[in-house]
Parts: sequence; C-alpha cells; structure tokens
Amino acid sequence: MASKKSESKKSESKKSEKQTDKSEKALAAEKEQFVKLQLQCISKSITTAEAPIKEKYGRQIILGTHKEGGAVTFWSHAISLPLSSNGILSWKFCHMVHKLLRDGHPNTLRDSRGQTTSIRQMGILWGNLHDRYGHIVALYAKLLCIKIDFHLKHLEIPPNLEAPEEVLDKAIAIDINTVFDTTGEVLDYMEAGLQLQETVFRQMESNSTSSTTAVGQCRLAPLVPVIQDCGPLYHFLVKLLFKLHSRIPVDALLGHRERFRDQFNSLTQFFERARGMEFFKSIIQIPDLPSEPPNFLRAAAYSDHVRPVVVQNQRTTYDDDTEIHLDFNVGPSYQMQYGYNQYEPTSDIPELRETEADTLRKELEVVKPELELMKVEAQRAVVHLKTQVNKLEAELEDQRTHKQMALVENERLRMEMDALRTQTAVAASIQATVDDAGSRAQTAQMNFTRLKEKHAELVSRHADLMRKNAETVKQLSTTQKTQEELMTARQQMAAEIEQLKQESGTKSQLEAQKAEIERLKLQLQTERAEMSQVHNALQSKEKAGDQLSSVLVGLQAEKEALMRKIKEQEAEIANLRQAIQLLQTSMEQEREKHQREITALQNQLQEKVCRDQEQQMEMEKLRRELEETRVEMLRAQSKGIVSISVSPHNSSHILQTGDQLSSVLVGLQAEKDVLLRSVKEQEAEITTLRQAAQLHQATLLHERDRSQREMATLHSQMQAKLSQDSGVLQQRLQDEQFSMLQCAVVEAEGIVLDAVAKVDDPLHVRCISTPDYLINRAELTLASIDKMQRSHAGYLRNMDDASGMLRSVTQFSHLIADTIVNGAGAAHSAPTDQADRLTDNCRDCATHCLQFLKELKLKATLPRADPTAVRHVVQRILNQGQDLRPRGADVRKEELADMVDKEMAATSSAIEEAVLRMDEILSQARKDSSGIKLEVNQSILGSCSDLMKAIHMLVTAATDLQKDIVESGRGAGSDKDFYAKNSRWTEGLISASKAVGWGATQMLDSADKVVTAGGKYEELIVCSHEIAASTAQLVAASKVKADRGNKKLNTLQQASRHVNDMAAVVVTSTKAGQMQIEEKDSMDFSGISLIKLKTEEMESQVKVLQLENELANERIRLGELRKKHYEIEGIPMDSGNAVNDFDSSLPTVFPDPPTMELPSLEAFGPEPTNSDALRLNPSRLEPARLDPEGPEPLKNPGSKRTFFHKSGNILKNAFR
Repeated sequence: MASKKSESKKSESKKSEKQTDKSEKALAAEKEQFVKLQLQCISKSITTAEAPIKEKYGRQIILGTHKEGGAVTFWSHAISLPLSSNGILSWKFCHMVHKLLRDGHPNTLRDSRGQTTSIRQMGILWGNLHDRYGHIVALYAKLLCIKIDFHLKHLEIPPNLEAPEEVLDKAIAIDINTVFDTTGEVLDYMEAGLQLQETVFRQMESNSTSSTTAVGQCRLAPLVPVIQDCGPLYHFLVKLLFKLHSRIPVDALLGHRERFRDQFNSLTQFFERARGMEFFKSIIQIPDLPSEPPNFLRAAAYSDHVRPVVVQNQRTTYDDDTEIHLDFNVGPSYQMQYGYNQYEPTSDIPELRETEADTLRKELEVVKPELELMKVEAQRAVVHLKTQVNKLEAELEDQRTHKQMALVENERLRMEMDALRTQTAVAASIQATVDDAGSRAQTAQMNFTRLKEKHAELVSRHADLMRKNAETVKQLSTTQKTQEELMTARQQMAAEIEQLKQESGTKSQLEAQKAEIERLKLQLQTERAEMSQVHNALQSKEKAGDQLSSVLVGLQAEKEALMRKIKEQEAEIANLRQAIQLLQTSMEQEREKHQREITALQNQLQEKVCRDQEQQMEMEKLRRELEETRVEMLRAQSKGIVSISVSPHNSSHILQTGDQLSSVLVGLQAEKDVLLRSVKEQEAEITTLRQAAQLHQATLLHERDRSQREMATLHSQMQAKLSQDSGVLQQRLQDEQFSMLQCAVVEAEGIVLDAVAKVDDPLHVRCISTPDYLINRAELTLASIDKMQRSHAGYLRNMDDASGMLRSVTQFSHLIADTIVNGAGAAHSAPTDQADRLTDNCRDCATHCLQFLKELKLKATLPRADPTAVRHVVQRILNQGQDLRPRGADVRKEELADMVDKEMAATSSAIEEAVLRMDEILSQARKDSSGIKLEVNQSILGSCSDLMKAIHMLVTAATDLQKDIVESGRGAGSDKDFYAKNSRWTEGLISASKAVGWGATQMLDSADKVVTAGGKYEELIVCSHEIAASTAQLVAASKVKADRGNKKLNTLQQASRHVNDMAAVVVTSTKAGQMQIEEKDSMDFSGISLIKLKTEEMESQVKVLQLENELANERIRLGELRKKHYEIEGIPMDSGNAVNDFDSSLPTVFPDPPTMELPSLEAFGPEPTNSDALRLNPSRLEPARLDPEGPEPLKNPGSKRTFFHKSGNILKNAFR
C-alpha cells in the first residue's frame, strides 16, 4: 500500500510539473508574441513616409505600455532606429514619445529618464543640419527633454498635466523660493511648446503646405499633444504668478509678467490659428482664452480666471489591418511584468480572455462619451458658479467702497474741525519762532563781525610774513652768490698757489700763501655760519607762515560755517514767511467758507420766511372763505327760507371742511412757531461765529503786521552791515583767488618745462610710445583745452571763485606735458621725416603753452589769454599720431566682434562653395576628357576636393575653439568687450580667416584653369603652399588664447595636420600629373659635330644664366611684395634692411619642381633607350611633406658622367 501511495504522489507531482512547464512555455510564447507585435507597431508607426502616425498603431503601442507596466520594450526597439539619417523618422519618433508620456503607463516617465541624453543629442544633430525637418526636430527634442526633467522633478504632477486643483494648491503651498524656481521652469516649458508651434506654422506658410494634405498633417499632428499641454500649463502658470505676487514685491516680478504677457499673446494666436483649421476641429475642442491677460497686481482678479479645458473629440476608428491582434488582458490577478522577468502562471483560456477584452473595450468606448459629457457639464456648472460668486463679490466690494467713502467723509469733517482749533496754536508757535530767529540772527551777526576783524588781522600778518619771506629769499640768494664767488676765488687761489709752487720754492712765500689760505678758510667758515643762520631763520619763518596758513584755513572754515548758518537762518525765515502766507490763505479760505455758509443759511432763512408768508396768505384766504360761508349760513337761517340752496349734505360737508381747515391752521401756526425759534437760534449762532471769526482774523492780522515789521527791521540791519563790508571782503577774496591761480600757473610752467627737457634728454631716447596712446593723450588734451576755455570765461565773469580755473590749469598742464613726452616717445620709433615733424610740433606746443600760461599769470594779460594756438599744435600732433597708426587699426572696437563672426562665416561659406564647385568641375572634366588626361584631372581634383574638406573641418574646429576662448575669457563682460580688450589677437584672427578663404578661392580658380588646359600646374602648388601657410596662421592665432589642455585645441591641431597632409598630396599629385601629361622631347645629338655641340652648350649656358638672373630678380620682387604686404597688414618692418636681405621673410625651404636626371651621352647612342626608364611612375610616389625636397631622380643606366650632368645640376640648383 505504501508503494502504491508513493507512486501516486510521484505521478501527481509529475503532472503538476508538466502543467507548470506548459504554463511557463505559454507565457514565454505570449511574451515573444507581444514583443513581436510591439516591434511591428513601432516599425509601422515610425516610418520615413511624410504622413501622420496611424492612430491604430499608436494606440496599440500605448496599450502595450499599460499591459507591460512601462516602456522598456518600446525603448529597447526605439534606440535601434536610424534617427540620424532621416528627419521625418526623427519627427515621428518625437511625436510617439510625446504620446507615450501623456497617455502611456505612469512608469513610462521613469523608463524615459535614461533616454534624455540621446534625445538631446539627436536634437543638437538635427539643429546643425539644414534639413526640412531639422529645425523642428531640434525644438521638439528640446521640448521633450524639458518635459521629462520637469515631471521627474515634480512627481506630483503627472505627464498629462491633468492634476486636480488640490494637487496644484499643495504644490504651490511651499517655500516661496521653490515657487519662484518652479515658475521659471513652467515658463521654459511653455516657451518650448510655443516655439515649436510657431516654427511649424512658419514652415508651412513658407512652403505653402495645406493642412488637408498628408504632408501638412504630418507636421500638424504633433501639435495636438502640444495644445493639450499648453492648456493646463497656462492654468498652473496663472496660479503660480498670483501666488508670487502675494508674497514678493511687484517690481521684482516685472520680468515674469512681461514674459507671461508675450507667452499669452503667442498662445492666443496659436489657439486662434488652430481653431480655424479643419484638422484640429476633428480631433480636439480648443478652449477660448480671455482677451487680456490676468491682472496679477489685483488679487481679486484671480476669481475672474477660468481654467481652459481641452476636450478631445470621440472618433470612431476602423482598423482594416487584421495582422495585429494584441491580447489585452484586464483580469484582476494578471499583469505581465517584463521589466523584472517575472511571470505568474495562469489558467485562463485565450478565447475567454479575448471575448472579455472585446466586451471591456466596447463598454469603455460606450462610457467614454458619457464621461466626456459629464466633464463638460461639470465644467460649465463650475464656470456658472464662479460667475455668480464674482457678481456677489463685486456687489460686496461696492458696499465696502460706499462704507469706506462715508468713513472718509466723516474723518475729513473731523480733521477740518481739528485744523480750525489748532490754527491759533500754530500762530503762537510761529511768533515764538520768529522771535528766536531774530535773536539768533543778531548773535550770528556779532560773531561774523568778530570773525571779519580776526580775518583782516591775520591777512595783514600774512602779508608782512610774505614780504619778510621775500626779503629773506633775496638775502639767501645774495649769500649763495657770495659763496659761489668765494668758491671761485678759492679755486683761483689754489691755482695761483700751484703756479707759485712751480715758479718759486722759497719758504717765505709758502708761509705767506699758507697764511692767506688760512685767512680764506676762516672767512669761508664765517660765511657758512651766516648761511646756516639765514637758512634757519628762513625755516623758522616758513614754519610761522605755515602756522599762519593753517590758522587762516581754520578761520576760512569758520567763516564758511557762519555763512552757512546765515544762509540757514535766511532759509528758516523764508520758511516762516511761507508758513505765514499759508496761514493767511487758509484763514481767507475759512473766512470765505464761513461767508458761504452764512449766505446759505440766509438763503434758507429767506426761503422759510417766504414759505411762511405764502402759508399765512393761504390761511388768510381760507379764513375769508370760512367767514363768507358762515355769513351766508347765518343769513339763510335768519330769513327762514325752507328751500335753502344748501342741502344737508352740503352743510355737513362745509362744516367738516371748516374743521379741517381749523386743524390745518393750528398745525401751520405751530410749525411757524418752531421755524421762527430755529431761525432765531441759527441767527444767534451765526452772529457768534462771525464775532469769533472777526476776533481771530484781527488777532492774525495784528501778529502778521508785527512779524513783518520785525523782519523788515532785521533785513535792513543785515543789508546795511553786509553793504559796509562786502566791498573790502570781495577785493581781498579776489586777490587771494588770483594769488592761488598764480601759484597754480607757476607749477604748470614747471611741469611743461620738465616735459620739454625730457624731449632733448639723451636718456629719453630709449623710451618709446605707441601711436594709439599718443592719440588718446592728444584727445584728452583737446578736451582739457575746451574745459580751460570755459573755466577762463567763467572766471572772468566771476573772479570771486577760481576753483574751476585751478582744476582746469592743473589738468591741462599734466595732459599737455604727457602729450609732449609721448609725442617724443612716438617719434623715436617713427620714420625720420615724420619723427622730425612730430618733435618740432612737440616743441612748438610747449612754446605756445608757456606763452599762454604767462598771459594767465598777469592781471593785465589775463582777459586776452587764448589757448587757440595750443589747440592747433595739439591737433597737428593728433593727426600725425593717426598717420603713424598701422593700417587696419582704425576699425572701431565695437565692430571687431561682428567682423570676426562675418569673416569666419564668409570663410566657411566660401569653402563650402569651393567644395561644390570642385565637384562640378570634376563632373565636367569627366565629360570633356578621357584617358590619361581624365586620370590626371581626377587625381588632381580629388586631392583638391579632399583638401577643401580638410580646410572646412579646420575652419569649423577654429570656430568652436574661438567660441570656447571667448566664453572662458570674457568673464562677466560681453563678447564685444573681450574682442575690444584683445584687439590685436582679434585682428590676427580676422586676417588669418580672410587668408584661408582667399586661398580656397584661388585654388578653385587654378584647378578650373588646369582642367580646361588654360592654367599652370605651378599655380596649384603655390596655392597649396598659401593655404598651408594661412591655416598655420589661423592655428597660431587660435592657439595664443587657448589653454593647453583644451580638447578643442587638440582637435584644431589634428585638423591642421590633416590639412598639411592633404596639401602635400595636392602637390604630389600635381607634380605627377604634370610629368605624365607634359611630352618630353627626345634629345638626339648623334648627328651633330663637335663644333655644333660646343655652340649648343654655350647657348644652353647662356640660357641658364638668363634664367638664373630672372630667378634672382623675381625673388627680389617677391621680397618687396611681401614687405609691402606686411606694411599694409600693419606688421612693423625694419626700414634699415637691405633689399638683398629679403630671404629672412621667405620660407627656408622651397619645393623642387618636378625634375629628372638628364641622360648621359650613351643614351643617344645608336641603340634606342628604353622610354620607360625616362618616365617617372606616379604609383611609386609617396605622399610627401608640404615642402618636399623633390622626388628622387631616376637612376641612369650609364655610369659615365658628361657635361650634360653638370648643366642639369646647374638647372636644378637654379630651381632650388
């Protein structure tokens, strides 16, 4: 039994294992089928056909992401697509990615994280290519990268942007700095989408593409998800900006508001344009935007904002392709997890799953329209409720404004009452202030009087000291002269002593001479003691003068302080006058107001009196009528007439009327009494107010008259004192100002004399200045001369203030001296004639300047001092400096940056045109030539085309390196600032770029001429050398500013080496082609006699000498041409070089022409030579350097050397 049980268990386990294996195999097969179907959908949706993506394939891919739980399968197949080869394929790929991000599984965003780099690189690639779809593909790739990065950073906002209001409110209810950053990101997000749609529409308009064609729909289809993104982005951006305006000052958000306004206008135009196209009408319903953007400065404007909702139309699609059957299982316990390679076994039948999927699809299609209708109705209800809320808020706001206006009116009335009460207090305070100001003015006047006395005393003492100082200086000068005379006498005595020693050696004479020498020494010592005493006295007097000067400066400062106080008091008095005037005007206004009120009350009273009189007249009339009625009734009763005219009803009516009139009369009488009492009270109040106003007005008039009298008295006293002392003080002030001007002019003369001395100083010969700096100094000097003229005219108008003149003289002297010194320095490096003229002008400038300063020193000549002569000389120096500037340096610094970009772009375009033209020449050569000529032309043109392509790569690398240099070196400045700062480097870069473009053009022309048999092969060789030199110049100009470790510099150097190699190939192929095409004449000298051979040899030698002379002359001409070229380009040349020294500017190695060893005499023997031995095989030539030494000569079969070898060597040396 146990064995049977164990066998049954084993059989059951085997069955379960088999079932598990079957389920795993089924899952593996199903996965394989899923991957195959996804690949088929991807290949059919993303194609090179210029038509929109078919909706059924796109929907199958989106459903596949939901079934898979991500986009791993899509990206695994999408990365293998040839996106860089076709723009339409890249455009559809971006559209499919956008649809997956919006409608695919939520994990699609996570799976797309690692693909942003490849998408960005694809966009950069297509942005640099000139393709129909290149630009829009680059913009679409940028939009996708921004979208992926934004939603990865803000995971709470889904990629389809359909987030509820609670989520958006939670997203912005954070730190205000984060909200600010998020606002900038959303603006970038919106701007990327708007740039894409603008570019698409602009291309369609330029190509006249219709939206009804497949080509137009291919471009317009991706704009559907863009519209679906722009609606929620606009709503989210409005919420963010209102949040920022509630927390941040308005001025700080000006840029955000302007940027939002631009995007709002662009979005409005986008929606209007899309709304008018049938293509979009059949797919989506585009909402309407308001006519004006929201007013973020008013917080209540947010309630007027309505969220735009983009509704997608329900479209019935019919899939006629039956090859794709995607199994979409919606079972509750089943989900394929391809990302993790985990599969759960299932026992569902495939047919059952298909039927369930079909039923669920049908139910989903039925429910979708209802859901959309419910969403639209809910949106309409929300809009209606919001409008009602806005109306209620507007009414509430109106009520609040009315209430506020009432409160403001009440407050205004209360303030007017307070102002009336405080006017009397203000008048009293004004009077006290006037009294205080008068006392302070008197004190200031007394201080000013004492200060003037001290100032006059110090001025007199200073004048005495100045006189004493002048006398001491004179004494010192005489003492110095005496000392010099003593020194000369001593020297003479020493000379006489020497003579006496030589003439006579007697002892007595020597002793007498020694005594005389001792006497002279004592006398010299006494003179020196006197000199030291005088020097000490002079120093003590100078110290006393300095002390007096400091005291004078202090008194001057105290004087200025007092003057400021007086001015402040005058300003205070003026303010008091203004206050009094304001008070008077306010009193007049109050009086007029009271008069108007009294007039109004009187009018009301008269109206009431008139009404009372009318009422009294009416009452009197009623009384008379009543009396008449009563009299008639009494008459009727007295006569006893039965048939009275008044019936009982009429009599009762008359009685009632009489009672009513009596009651009305009583009421009117009471009202009259009340009105009379109110009129009496108002008259009494008016009378009281009139008395108070008259009393207040009388008080103010009295105070004003008293203050005016006091102010007039103070003003008259101040005017009298100022008029007494103003004349003396003004004269002293003018003298002091002129003395200061004289001191400044003397100092300026010393500066100019020092500059003139430097011009003739031999030590200054080695100092060199540039023409640019000389021009800068001369321009500043001309400006200082203009300033000097203005200051001189101002000083002549007002000689009390010489401060402007002092500043102008100081600046003028320094600048004119600087111009003279730099002019001499520039003359040291200039040619001889220009240097002499510039030096003479500098001396003339100094002479005229000293004459002008001399006229400024004297009062008699001060008015007619004129610096016009100095201006003319400085202008000549400026013109000469401009003549000394190198050619091309007159380009403005602002134009350098534009010139660099233009020259680099022109060079690139010229090379591109040359490449295309080279291809045309090659195709034309294939048509027009054949055989060896065709082979040679193909070889030459192919090498030239390769050289052009290499040059194009070099120019591209140089452009990238130049941009990198500018970005790394400009710092916080702009590109123009960097180019202006490095103008020499910029000019070299421009020159190199021009040379490269010119060389490419010349090579194109030379190749064209060579192919058409109208040119020379040597022209191609020379053009190759020129291009190599120009590229070397371009590399050197770019290498100067680049870092050593820069990768772009390495790329440029590699491109330069490639250009050199290609240039060498051009030279080699040109030489080989020339040797193949040129026919060599056979030299048969067998029948020539010895005398004839000697004659031919002499003629050949003569021709060789002629060629050598022509070569030497041509080299001299080439040297002169290059020197002139360097002069035009602004490269300084040494003028002392001889003409024969031009080899220093030429290359050290010249390329050899295609030479060949001349045959020996045996080659012309009776036996014919092998012609192949005389021909150079091109296939044996290896690519040489740019300056090859020439191909190796062919080995001659003969071993004897004749005189032909000597002639051949001479010819070769001549070519070298």
